[in-house]
Formats: sequence, structure tokens, C-alpha cells
Amino acid sequence: MALRAKADVWLARTWQCQHRMRALGTTAAPATKALKPFEAIPVYSRNKWLKMIQILREQGQENLHLEMHQAFQELGPIFRYNIGSTQVVSVMMPEDAEKLHQVESMHPYRMHMEPWVAHREQRGLRRGVFLLNGSEWRFNRLRLNPNVLSPKAVQKFVPMVDMVARDFLEALKKKVFQNARGSLTMDVQQSLFNYSIEASNFVLFGERLGLLGHDLSPGSLKFIHALHSMFKTTTQLMFLPRSLTHWTSSRVWKEHFESWDIIFEYASRCIWKVHQELRLGNPQTYSGIVAELISQGALPLDAIRANSIELTAGSVDTTTSPLLMTLFELARNPDIQRALRQESLAAEASIAANPQRAMSDLPLLRAALKETLRLYPVGGFLERILRSDLVLQNYHVPAGVLKSFQVETLRQEDVQMVYRFVLMPTSSPLLTFRPVS
Repeated sequence: MALRAKADVWLARTWQCQHRMRALGTTAAPATKALKPFEAIPVYSRNKWLKMIQILREQGQENLHLEMHQAFQELGPIFRYNIGSTQVVSVMMPEDAEKLHQVESMHPYRMHMEPWVAHREQRGLRRGVFLLNGSEWRFNRLRLNPNVLSPKAVQKFVPMVDMVARDFLEALKKKVFQNARGSLTMDVQQSLFNYSIEASNFVLFGERLGLLGHDLSPGSLKFIHALHSMFKTTTQLMFLPRSLTHWTSSRVWKEHFESWDIIFEYASRCIWKVHQELRLGNPQTYSGIVAELISQGALPLDAIRANSIELTAGSVDTTTSPLLMTLFELARNPDIQRALRQESLAAEASIAANPQRAMSDLPLLRAALKETLRLYPVGGFLERILRSDLVLQNYHVPAGVLKSFQVETLRQEDVQMVYRFVLMPTSSPLLTFRPVS
């Protein structure tokens, strides 16, 4: 038995027709061949004081992606602006991204999430790859890659993700059958959030949190509440200078630091348990990424803790939002939903025997996920700090300038999207689930 999702929306724009919408920057005039100085790059101007007031009032910069969309439409494929004393150049064309990649060394530099860095500095804690730059970033990345990103590593932890996914679906089916009408209309976002944390925690620490049931342990509740609080306060603090929010948002900073403290405390307990169990004898089966890192001695324990926490935080919202929007798009495109169901039924036996075959036996599902990420990109920006001079759109861009890439996306006319920590819907669409024989 499968579950069919149906969205309660008043405008049912088809998935396919969104492809035909005009891309960003098409009004830009062709650049001339003559090399122009940095000062000639079009300037994106805005009243800084009014913007700060708006950010403080809204507790975040929710429409940042829409402002960038408008700026590219008005100014063309390249423009510059200031963030305090930092000069920022924004570009959107693929050829400009290629040029930046060509001049990057093995140690790319990017801006950091300042609220997260502030906590690490204040508490004297090590940073992970998400908050590192230069040689230290490369050192950590090269030791994490074999256990996190390599095909061999993925083959090891896919069965763990599969186990959590099956439990999630069983819990959802149970809720559907408990409804006398044989269907269930719900805001599924929190359930997807819990699923993402459950899967991430299991893969990293080899331990289930029990977030898919009804009776959550006090420890699990405390951890999930801390994650929610951390994301909320990150949005409130990330768009304004720390020197300003130190005075205007002292309560928010306190909540942010306390949330991170709870998250670090939880991760420390998990790593200690893994370390103790490994000392008593190596497990005969794969038991998670952290256990592999400790067994190999690839990184110090405090570095393993820092990276595992950032992997947890980085995987939750970036998994929850794409899954939610995939369900939403499938719900309003029932023909594609039926085709996906037929594909999954045909591959059910082979995937049950070997979960690794999901990557090869479900090509339509992979295409649907990729299309969702194209329509609703997880990251609105890719940032790099130039280490050498560069010519972009016939403008000279000096070293040391922050270069921000706007990931191209299509205008959303029927789902209002906002940029918080990731691009996500302003309000979660209600989905109706009902069994399909």
C-alpha cells in the first residue's frame, strides 16, 4: 500500500509550465569588450538605516532573494554594494562562476555564519568545515570526505537512512488509518523536520532519538527544541552587524548561545558513548560516521565533535525544505505522482534486497528531486572571497572583494518563498495523505 499526497491550493500551476518562465537577468545589455574599472560596476544602493530597521522589525531578512532578483533585473548580470566596510560583487552568469572556480586555489575562502562563529569563539570551541577557511578547512575536509561523501561511505549508511524512512512512512500510515475518514490533512513540515534529525543522528552517531513516535524522551525533546531555537535566532542575528545586535538583541544572543550549548552537550555525550563502546571492542558491523572517524584516528575528538554538530545542523533544514516542496509539487501534479508510484512498485523488490539500487532503479524520482532543487534551491547564495584579481563581465574585480553568486531560480507565483536560513515557504502547505491500493 502506498500513500498519495494531495495539496489544498487554489492555483494549480503545473510543474512543467514553470520551466518556461523568464530567467533572471535577461534584460541586461551585452557587455562591451573594453576593460572597465571596478568603480564602473553598477551599484546597488539602498538606505542602510531603513534596511536595518526593517531587519530588526521582521527579525530577519525574509525577502532577500526577491531583492536580489529585482536587482539583477534592473542592473544586469553584475552589480556591487557594501556590507559595512566589505565590498561585495554579485554575479549570476554560469561563465562568471566558471572563471571564479578557475582562479580558486585548493583553499577557497568564504564568509562565515557570524552568530555561529561568535559562539565558538566565546566558548573556546573548535570549528568544523562549515566555519573554516584555508588550510585548516582542507585538512578537515580531506579526512571527512572518505567517511561522508565517498560512494563507499554512502553504501554503508544508506541502509540506516532507509530504516528511518520506512519507520517514518509506517508512522504516517498509522496516523492516516486512525482517522475515520480514511485520510489525513496536516502540516507535514514538523514531521519532516523530525525525520531529518532522526536520520542524521542515526547516520552520525549510530543511535536513534525516537522522534517518530509519540512519547519522546526528555533528552530528545530538549535537543530538538534547541535546534529549533538555534535556527530561529540565527535568522534574527545573521543579517545585522554583531556590534549592533549586541545592544539591540542581547536576549536573542543569550538564547542563541544557550541553544548551541545544549547541542554541544548532546553531541559530547553521544561521542563519549561511541568512544567508550569502541574501547571495549570494535563493532562487527558499521555503526555510523563518528565511530568510523574515531576508529581511524582521522581527527581529534574535539574536531569530530565540531564537524558532527555542523553536519547535523546543516542537514536538517536543507533536507526538510526540499522534501516538503517535492511533496507539494507531486501533490499538484498527480500524473507525475502516479508515474513515480508505478516506478517505485516496479523497483520495490530489488530495492528491498539492496537499498543501494534506489539510485539506479528510480531515475524518475531522482529527476523529480533535482527539479525541486532547481525550482526551490536550498542555498540562495554561493560566496567566495577573491584571492587574486579577476575580470568579470569586462570589469576589473580586485583581490579581497567578496563575490556572491545568486543561484538562478524561477519566480514563484503561487507559493510565497522566503529566505531565512535556507529558502523555504512562508507558510507550510497543507497536504492530504490517503492510502492507495
